Amino acid sequence: MDFLDYLELQDRCVRGGEDWVHVSEEIGDRHHTYAQQELAKGRRETARYFFFTAQAVYRVGQYGLVEVTEERLRIYHKLDDSFHAFAELCDPPLEKVEIPYKDYRMEGWLIRPKEATDSTPVVLMLPGATGFKEEFMLQAQNMVDRGLSVLLMDGPGQGTTLYFNKGYLEVDIEEAYAKMVDFLERDERFGAVGIIGGSTGGYYVARAAAVDDRIKACVWNSGSYYPQEIRDFAPVYEHKFALLFGVRDEEMKDIWPRMTLKGYAERIECPLLIVHSESDPIFSLKGAQRAYDEAKSPDKELKIYPGTGHCQAGAESEAFRYMADWITERLNRA
Repeated sequence: MDFLDYLELQDRCVRGGEDWVHVSEEIGDRHHTYAQQELAKGRRETARYFFFTAQAVYRVGQYGLVEVTEERLRIYHKLDDSFHAFAELCDPPLEKVEIPYKDYRMEGWLIRPKEATDSTPVVLMLPGATGFKEEFMLQAQNMVDRGLSVLLMDGPGQGTTLYFNKGYLEVDIEEAYAKMVDFLERDERFGAVGIIGGSTGGYYVARAAAVDDRIKACVWNSGSYYPQEIRDFAPVYEHKFALLFGVRDEEMKDIWPRMTLKGYAERIECPLLIVHSESDPIFSLKGAQRAYDEAKSPDKELKIYPGTGHCQAGAESEAFRYMADWITERLNRA
């Protein structure tokens, strides 16, 4: 998000006591309106920027809500509208993707380099439990700058797939990801497929890489071997994950034990990069080390960032570029 928006939120909400969600929505509305006005004047670059900042502050705003309420859905529709407007103004425009799965559609955005040719390597990028596909646009751009295509997806239990299409999270998430790989394999524009996931998404993509040999490189960004450990960080995640699964809180006691890389990490054979914060407060380095030790990949690396928060907070600029370089090198020689 724009740094000035961050400062305004800090001033009005953290220090001034105003409601975080309401102020975020107000700032987002202001940016979206300004973008529309600038677009009407033919100022496409300015409009594109402010549509993007609008969706960013809407996204940050809805973090202040736990339940899937009318308020949350209203803000998320605004986020989606702003990102659509941003996507149309990109050069080349981003392509909206809808992949059928079970009785609903998984939604995403395809981003291609301006001079892309056929058989370009492509990265399937998946978010985690709270930050969804739009949040990863800037990280995706690092890969596009290196000549890769990127498919940003909201899988089951994520973003518009969840909120608009009722696609709930499932334990065997790798089955949904296989459909995404099917989609990419059918398109002659793409070559080798890599996968990257952030936070809980790091756990999701590790499971996918374990069972799908079409995935030629995998990046785990601050994932988990056993995601139930998130409850130690914040007990509210018991309820948050129940919402993602579409179940009652008490049903999570049967789901958590099945969310594990036990029996999966040992089946990962593709190149594997595990990037983790040394003192990650949400997902332990111990779990990252265990996944690394068990993986059978001949080409594997555990990259640890000391003194950073979850998802390398405080060193994102370096970490995101390291991941982009690493996966680019592997896919280009796959």
